[in-house]
Order: sequence, then C-alpha cells, then structure tokens
Amino acid sequence: MRDDRYSAGDVVSIRFGGVLRHYGVITSRGTVICNSRLHDGVVEQSLDTFAAGRHVRLHDRYSDLDGYHVELRARRHLGKDYDLFGSNCGHFVRHAHRRKPTPMQMAAATVRTFGDMLAGPKRRW
Repeated sequence: MRDDRYSAGDVVSIRFGGVLRHYGVITSRGTVICNSRLHDGVVEQSLDTFAAGRHVRLHDRYSDLDGYHVELRARRHLGKDYDLFGSNCGHFVRHAHRRKPTPMQMAAATVRTFGDMLAGPKRRW
C-alpha cells in the first residue's frame, strides 16, 4: 500500500540499537530501497517491512536531483553487497542522491585500501 506522505527519492530512516539510524530511499511504488546488513545487501521492501513496527522519520532532501533519478540510481544497486565501512545504508542514500562521501567515509575507505595493499584483499569462501 502506497503512503502519500512520501515521494520518490525521499530519504527515510528508522531508529535501531538505541541511537543509530537505518536509512533508505522511497520509490515511486511506495517501497523502500536500502542497504541492509540484515539482508546482506541492497534490497527493495515494503515500507512496513522496512519500518518493522518503528516510527519512520522523513529527512530533508539530500540533493536537488529529481526523485526519478534518485530512484534509478538506487535501483542500479539492487543485489549489491553490504559492507559496514565501505557500503552501508548511509553510503547508499548519499550515492543515490549523487552526494560525495563524508570525511569519515573517506577515512574508512583509505584505511581499508592501505590494509588491502599491505595484507591483500579479504577472500570470501
């Protein structure tokens, strides 16, 4: 069921773990695309499933990019893997809105790159 409070491209979040927030992007279908550790990557789900009984917070727009293009950018990542330091829900919504990574995101990527250069990339079995 579509919720008329939200428009395609809107950024929403729910609280978890006390003070942390989980972010997603509303689609034109009224669903949410998010990068979820629980689902090990980028998934599309109903707003109710995303909320899991919690209050959904609507955030100010992250960019002037129109909702269609935000949704399109989000959809291109469906099925991609979750990574706490390199590809989490915060990274995902910033990318969908064509926003640059935050300084903390850049620092984490830099540390990871140096670690890979010294020890080699982690292998998934």
